[in-house]
Amino acid sequence: MTLRLGLVGRGRWGQNIERTLRSFPEVSIAHIARGQTSPVGLDAVIIANQSAAHAASALPYIEAGIATFIEKPMATAISDAEQIREAAKRSGAAVFVGHIFLFHPAFLAALDLLHALGTIRYILCEGVNDRPRQDSSVLWDWLPHDLSIAWKVFGHGPQNVSAWNISGRANIEAAICKFQFGQTQFISTVSWLSPMRRRRSIFVCDEGTLNFDDRAERKLTLYSKQGEISHPPYSGEPPLRQELSAFLDMVRFKKIDESHLEIGVGVVRSIAAAVHSLEMEGRVVKIVSA
Repeated sequence: MTLRLGLVGRGRWGQNIERTLRSFPEVSIAHIARGQTSPVGLDAVIIANQSAAHAASALPYIEAGIATFIEKPMATAISDAEQIREAAKRSGAAVFVGHIFLFHPAFLAALDLLHALGTIRYILCEGVNDRPRQDSSVLWDWLPHDLSIAWKVFGHGPQNVSAWNISGRANIEAAICKFQFGQTQFISTVSWLSPMRRRRSIFVCDEGTLNFDDRAERKLTLYSKQGEISHPPYSGEPPLRQELSAFLDMVRFKKIDESHLEIGVGVVRSIAAAVHSLEMEGRVVKIVSA
């Protein structure tokens, strides 16, 4: 059976999604422009437009019971994220939030390796490029990656956050955020001011340090406590294909995985708290889970 998918958003990432979807058999794509009436008979819809418009674009489909993929972040306000979650509960629609690194083969390999490395003392993340966006701050652009990774590692969100604007500009083009996960400090540096593009997470553990660097040729490097360096293996499957394959399975087999909504809402709450801390020049802000 051919799945009929609606696609909202044709920017750079929307085009990547479309290209990848066309590599799957039995999938057709209908483009939905702003203000256009949605085609009838859709099996699912993918929301990949500007971040601030995600909630308004997704809600009509979720309320109609249509399976919906929402690119990260699922929303840029806590109230919008919670509205999406409540609408999904009422309608029974499957909602999938696009946190791509949760489907990255190198990160999944890292997740398996962490069990043998003992207590995680620190996690240091860096996401930098020179591609400023007009629809959100750098925190909403980069932190969903870091926080979704941390959520997968710990199984829950952070307790509190401190954040500082290091760009010296009102529109926040670079920042440092320190999240607390129990006894583990999670420090993330995000920036749109770097000509070097980098996305990496460093896990500093009792029995060694693991570096997951998405821009490197060898994306995983393990530094043992004894000083040995190795490069653990992982599959070469593209992360976006893995992610979209999981979504298509959800649609085809009518599966609902509530963890997508749980992580999505938690990430929005955490970023909103970081923005609040940044506005108060680094004061610690407690993150309330719900």
